[in-house]
Amino acid sequence: MNFQEGPLAGGLETFFLTPSITLRSGVPASLPTSQYWRERLKLHARALFHRRVTGQWLRVLNAHPVFCDLVRDSPKLLYKIYRPYMSNVLCAEARLRVLAIHYGFVFSRGLGPMIVAAARAGVPLGSVEGKTGTVYELQLRAVSTMEREGELVLQLCESGTPVFSLAFTFAEEAGAAIVCIGCIQGPKGGDGLESIRTATRELHGVRPKHLLVTLVRQLGYAFGCGRVRLVGNANRVVHGAIRRGKVLADYDQMWNELGAERRADGDYGLACEPVQEPDMEQIQSKKRSEARRRHAVVVELADALVASLVFTGRA
Repeated sequence: MNFQEGPLAGGLETFFLTPSITLRSGVPASLPTSQYWRERLKLHARALFHRRVTGQWLRVLNAHPVFCDLVRDSPKLLYKIYRPYMSNVLCAEARLRVLAIHYGFVFSRGLGPMIVAAARAGVPLGSVEGKTGTVYELQLRAVSTMEREGELVLQLCESGTPVFSLAFTFAEEAGAAIVCIGCIQGPKGGDGLESIRTATRELHGVRPKHLLVTLVRQLGYAFGCGRVRLVGNANRVVHGAIRRGKVLADYDQMWNELGAERRADGDYGLACEPVQEPDMEQIQSKKRSEARRRHAVVVELADALVASLVFTGRA
C-alpha cells in the first residue's frame, strides 16, 4: 500500500534523496548515556517487530521537510505507530495510515508552519469575552499534547490555562475525509471543576466540552469533511486506566447527549456541520435573549477558528 497516494495525502511529496529522519531521531541525544541506549534498544526492538510498517513510516517522515522540525522538537512522534493510538481498534498499519493521511491533509492545506509552531507552544486562534469581562481564548497545540489521542489539540483557555482540551486528527473512511476525536478532557487538579463551572457561567451557559465538539464539527465542515468519528469508552487508548478507576469520564454518555450514532466498532459518529442557530420557537420567551448570547459566543469562536486554520492555510 502506498501511503503517499490518495485524495487526502497530496501534501506528502518526497523531498529528500537521503533520509534525514531515522530511528535514531526518536531518541534525544541529550539523554544520559544509559537511558539513551536503553531507549535506542527499545525503539529498535519495536521497529524489528514491525519491520515493514516501520519502513513505510520512515518513508512518510522523510516525505516532507516539516517533519524534520516536528521530529526534532517531538522525537516521540516516531513511536506513534507502535503504541495504542486514538482508538484501540487500530492496528499498527491502520495507525500508520491515519498518520500519513492526517499529515498529507494538513500539509496540502498550507498548515505545516502552524503545526510546527503549535508543537512548540499554544497558537492563539481567537478569543471571546465572557459576561464579566473574562477573556477565553482558543489555542491550537500539536503532536506531543495528548499524544496518544490525536495529532491536534484544540484548547479553551483562560489566562493561558486550559479549561477543556479536545484531541483530533484528520483521517479517511470509504474514500472520504473525516475528523476523528480521540479525547476530550477538563483540567487536572482540585480547581478543575470550578474552572469549568465558571467558564460555563461566563459563556452564558455554553458548556466547554460541547463547545469544543461543535467547533471541530464546524472546522471539519469548512475543510470538506463529512463525518466526525468519536472514540467510544471501550476503544479508548487509556482503557486500562478506566478499568482501574483512574479515568472516570463517560464518553458514551457524552456522545449520546450530542445525538451521535453508535457504530458497529464501538465508536460513535456525527455529521460535520456549521454552527446551527437555536430554534427560538422551542425556547421560552424569557430565555431567548440568553440563547442568542450563547449562539453569538459559539459563532464568534467558530468564525475565528475557520479564519485561522482554513483561510490562513489557503493564503
